[in-house]
Amino acid sequence: MGWSLGGEAHVFITGDAFARDFYHALTGRHNLMDALEGRQLVAVDGRTARRATVLSAHGAAPARVTLARFHAPQSCGYAEVVTELVLAFPPGGAAGRAAPPSHTTVVALLDAPPFAAGPGPSGPTLSTTAARGLIRSVADRAERATRGPSMGMLHPPALDADQSADAGEVVALSDGYGVGFRATFVRTIGESAVDTSLITGVAATDTALHRLRWVVRPRRLRLHGGSVTGGVRYSLRGAVVRADGGSLLLVDEFADVAAHDSRATVVDVETRRVIAAQPLALRCP
Repeated sequence: MGWSLGGEAHVFITGDAFARDFYHALTGRHNLMDALEGRQLVAVDGRTARRATVLSAHGAAPARVTLARFHAPQSCGYAEVVTELVLAFPPGGAAGRAAPPSHTTVVALLDAPPFAAGPGPSGPTLSTTAARGLIRSVADRAERATRGPSMGMLHPPALDADQSADAGEVVALSDGYGVGFRATFVRTIGESAVDTSLITGVAATDTALHRLRWVVRPRRLRLHGGSVTGGVRYSLRGAVVRADGGSLLLVDEFADVAAHDSRATVVDVETRRVIAAQPLALRCP
């Protein structure tokens, strides 16, 4: 996962194992950790690497690895080595049209033949009122789908991917909409006591909820002082095109108790499989 900037993309892969293997593939040497001794990063020409495909909301664009930067453990806020790949897009043609504009979230496919594809069709953008109504309908469906006593929604949801509760987001897909939500539900359990829970998840659906399917199954989490004692909240950040024209959703997972466990993920709409993940706190100099 990464972002685009001025005709190229910067993608980050965490973990010592990948870094050692990729460094060996580029240099023929096995001494990456020795090369990083006393240094923040090691840069290697990437022109001998395999080509890749960069996916974004604008389509799929073949790209060439021009540079690999290996960031030393802890230098990116991560305990292991972080590999940064700089990928350049060829100008013109279908590849040029599908190349993402600057400051766009991207996902790179490294282990498949490169290809170009347009963004494909997507549903119409919903009005703010319609989007908030869809979030509420999906959250109400999640309340019924999760085990526990019947509860009522405490506040109508806002359209805000950064709001930790009583909020959600809607993203247009090729066959409907992706919906993320973090909704507070409550029930009275005595004259002066209430039970408050946060229900969160991600769905793909049509506006009537006839074809609703859970991409991230909803979870009911007890709230104490506005925080959950375990589990994560889900925020939908967008979507990128899949190789067959379907969608991959960009989902952030926020962990209240252990913030270092929060991560950005790429989830396949059809299989619900997480195909890429990295810490939310990842910051490389």
